[in-house]
Amino acid sequence: MSIIAFLSYVIMTSITPGPSNILMMNEAQRFGFTGSWRFSSGILAGFAVLGILSGAFTISLYNWIPVVEPYFKLAGACYLIYLALQVGFTKNKKQDSTEARSSFISGFIFQLINIKSILFFLTVMSAFVLPFNHSLKSTIYYLALAIVLGWLALLLWSGFGSVFKRVFAKHDRVFRVLMCLLLMYSAVSIFR
Repeated sequence: MSIIAFLSYVIMTSITPGPSNILMMNEAQRFGFTGSWRFSSGILAGFAVLGILSGAFTISLYNWIPVVEPYFKLAGACYLIYLALQVGFTKNKKQDSTEARSSFISGFIFQLINIKSILFFLTVMSAFVLPFNHSLKSTIYYLALAIVLGWLALLLWSGFGSVFKRVFAKHDRVFRVLMCLLLMYSAVSIFR
């Protein structure tokens, strides 16, 4: 296996806009980096659990991918459209911010059904890890590396939302519409 190809795939896939990145940035924009920590930690935990499950079950799941992939895609696209509508068309009400914050469990569950993350781990395992590494130690190493790099990219997006909070708040409507459109694009791109 080429470590350069592996790292290129993992870094580029993790850093590009996706549903988790966009939602983490949106949550950090609304509540700041630390204020969005419950939701962000749910996404990070879900990402790790999804990675571990993918590592443990890639071989058996790989045989079922042609059967279940259309259902995963449809469910993921519907959920992304729902999230896009929530982000894009919610009223900017002055309310107690603790009521509007997303929870750990919502971030965790979202990540477990995030089709981009599912396909990310299936590709990492089936194209970069399993064909070249048959030992449990090397599989764990590469899987852990993919999870850590993914976490860093997610935190980068959250930090971006937090740093530019004032700019985004000043242009709240434009920001929400842009996030809505990016989530809609993510939903449509699932079927490419």
